[in-house]
Parts: sequence; C-alpha cells; structure tokens
Amino acid sequence: MWKFIRDNWPIILILVLGLFFRLYKYDQLFMYGHDQDLAGWIVKDIVVNGHLRLIGQETSTQGIFIGGFFYYLQIPFYLMFGMDPIGVTFMGTILGIFYIFGIYKIFLTLFSKRAAIIGALVYAFSFYFIINDREIVPTQPVIFWGFALFWALTEIVNGNIKKGLIICAVLFSLVWHFNFALILPTPLILMALVLSKKKVKLLDTVIPIVIFLILSTPLVLFEYRHFYLQTHALITSLTSNQHDVISGWDKVERTYYLISKNIYSVFLPPLNSLKNEHIFLLISGIYTYLFFRLKKQRKLFILMFLWFLIYFLFFSFYSKRVSEYYLNGIQFIPVVLFSLLIEEFWDSKKLRIFGIVILSVFLVINIIRFYTIPINRSGYLERKAIVTEIKRDAENHGYPCMAVSYITDPGYDLGYRYLFWLENMHVNNPSSNSPVYTIVFPLNDVLFPVNKTFGALGLIYPDYSRYTKESIDISCSGENSNLTNSMFGFTQ
Repeated sequence: MWKFIRDNWPIILILVLGLFFRLYKYDQLFMYGHDQDLAGWIVKDIVVNGHLRLIGQETSTQGIFIGGFFYYLQIPFYLMFGMDPIGVTFMGTILGIFYIFGIYKIFLTLFSKRAAIIGALVYAFSFYFIINDREIVPTQPVIFWGFALFWALTEIVNGNIKKGLIICAVLFSLVWHFNFALILPTPLILMALVLSKKKVKLLDTVIPIVIFLILSTPLVLFEYRHFYLQTHALITSLTSNQHDVISGWDKVERTYYLISKNIYSVFLPPLNSLKNEHIFLLISGIYTYLFFRLKKQRKLFILMFLWFLIYFLFFSFYSKRVSEYYLNGIQFIPVVLFSLLIEEFWDSKKLRIFGIVILSVFLVINIIRFYTIPINRSGYLERKAIVTEIKRDAENHGYPCMAVSYITDPGYDLGYRYLFWLENMHVNNPSSNSPVYTIVFPLNDVLFPVNKTFGALGLIYPDYSRYTKESIDISCSGENSNLTNSMFGFTQ
C-alpha cells in the first residue's frame, strides 16, 4: 500500500486536488437553469412515469435529439438524493475525476509519465475544465471524448488496429448522446490506418462493427419507429440555410475567434494585454516547434492538424450559428501541446527553470480564477429557496394551487418547473385566476419593487385581497398546468 502511494503520489495528489476543485461550494456554484430543469423532467419521466425513453432533449436543430445515455447516468444520483437535482453535482465530480485519471493513463500510454502528470495537472487545475465538469449537460463529456479518440487513433497508427477500432466503435456510438459535431473526425480513422502502414485484416473490423451496431441500437430503433426523423433533419440541416446572421469571411473570422477563445480559456483569464488570437498564434508556434522537434510523434501531429482543419473548415462554412461548445471536440490539442512542451523544457537543463515557471504561473493563475469566481445568485440554492417560499406562503393562506408569473428577459423564466414538481405544487398559468406569485430577475427596486429577495431573485406576493375561496377553488379544480403544459426541448 505504502509502496503504491510512494510510487504514484503525484497523480494521487492531483486527483485529490481535482476532487476538491469540483466539490468546493457544490451547491452555491450549481448553475441550475433550463437544461438542468429539463434533465430533471426527463429523469422524472423515466423513474416516476416508467417511460423508458430512447431520447433526451431536442437540440437547437429541430428534429434532432440528444440520446438518453447522459440522462440515464443521472438517475442513481437523483434516487440517492430523493430526486433532488443537487445529486447530479456529485456525478459531475465523479466524471471529472475519471477524466483526470483517464488523461493521465492516455498520456502515460502515448508519451511518458512526466507528460502524463503534466496533462492530468492541466485538466485538474484549468478553470475552464473545472467549470465544464461542474456543468451538468449532455455535452459535458465532449472534451474527454476528444482525448479518448486521440488515444484510439494513436493505437491504430502504432499498429494496434483492432484495439483502436474497438475504442473508436464505442466512442462513435456515443456521439448521438453527446453532440453530433463529434462525427466530424470520422475520416481520421482512415488516415490513421494509412499512417499505420499496415494491412487491415477483416477480423480486425468485425468485432468493432458488431460493438458499434449493438451500442447504436437505441438510435437505430428510434429512427425506425419514427420514420428516420433525425436522419432527415440532419440532412436538411446540412443542405439548407440555417440562417446564421453572418456568412462568408465574417463566418471564418468568427470560427477563428471562437477557437482562439477556447484555447485561451484553458490557460488564462481575459487579459487586456493579450487577445485570444495571440494565444492561438502561440499555440501554432508550439505546434510547429514540436512537429520538427519530436520526430517520433510526427504522425500524431499530422492527425491533430487534420482534426483541427476539419473542425475549422466545417464550422467556417456551416450555415448555423456556431457556439463555443461545438468546438470542444478539439480542446484536447492545446493540452497535448502544452504537456509536451513543458516536458521538453524539463528535459533541458537550460530551460527546466523556465518550464517550471510557466507551469507554476498556470497553476497560480487558475487557482486565483477559481477562488475569485463570482457566485451567480440565481442558481440552484436561490431557485429552490424561492420555490419553497411560494409553497410556504400559499399553504399559510390556504391556497390549494397558485400561479407563477415572471418579470424577466425571455429564457430566464425557464428552469423552475421540476422544482415545482419536486415540492408537489399545483402551479397554474397566470390567466387561471389562481393567486399569482411573481418572480423578478434581475432586481430593479424602482420599476419592480419586490416583497422578498433570494440572492439575485425577487418575489412579489399576490394581492391577497383579490382572491376569494370560491374563485380559488374554481381555478384549482382543473388540471395542473405545471404537469400538462408543453416544455421547450421536451417531447414524449
């Protein structure tokens, strides 16, 4: 036991620190919004309604859904916490620790122990990755998915074709469950086979194909039952104008900007003296240096370059508006380059101190970023508190139901319905003549004076004098609108 700890203390320490950063103020920093509320609704549909769903939420592209895997993964955590969504923060923590250790093992296989330690350290301490692991949405695993595919392709390049293809089969069967953009690196499998310079045996492809087909059964079954709805929607989205507000060279510049911003965010907070593009150019210089320096790894650098190029070209010409998270499939690249660069510095007596300084600065900056993060006072704790207060006040006044209205911008009125259900509340539409409680965000005492505040949220109580027992009983005699109204992104 002690020998194991002595031999592996660096990664053990990194895992412990990574655990801390992902658990610290887990409730205060739980960004509870529509996506998390929708996830709770889907979990409720599976657990309470007994509906074994094949799909999760509908994506921003009409007719395309997220697969159910990430939602089923959340079920044990909901059950352990009495269906309270706070449980999934611990799922995010467990996944984050798995990612750190996974990166360590991948780098240990591909490069060296020192590079593995550096890579795990970067993922464990990077503010960008910490926040990603805390964000409980289906796209959360995308970044680690990129690391895993890089490992699979490297196995193919190194001649372990069967093993690499099996890993690819598992990973690509998960694309539907995470983000369809992950399908973009598929051609790299063929490139890896070419770079391996080995003849592919038929038996090497049989097991991977079988695994892929078995794991893709939910997608195939859904498509068959719904007349290939998603297939048609995907083809339509790729062949028709998705009406982005920018196009042409402006779209290329935006894609370049977003990729640069993502890379920048891995290492540094926004600085007036540095632009996102500066970091991109720096990473490009590091890539070029390592490409010529590490001749044994040159094939892997070719794969990384083609991987980046595929993403850059596709999103530069895809007519849908590009968001940062679409590009998370290439976020492994700066971590690989940074880890190999610091290792190169470490191996040089002249540059070792310089490498240590760079790594130390990275760690200090990201620790400061984490501890100075402003707490959004409209998250899980505040929303749960305001829902609890509405229920308490309604019960004190003998209201069997109530209505909730919102004074806020479009979209910020979402993210409460699962919490209403969790409190077993009968919530109607404001037009129902039920007593109306109003949630205000952001606070504005001049325009919308509130009766009570919960962080950044405000609550206006009903005008009690307007309601009689008879009118309330009539308004509450109908169905519970919280259960029957449609929900954006949710479908049976």
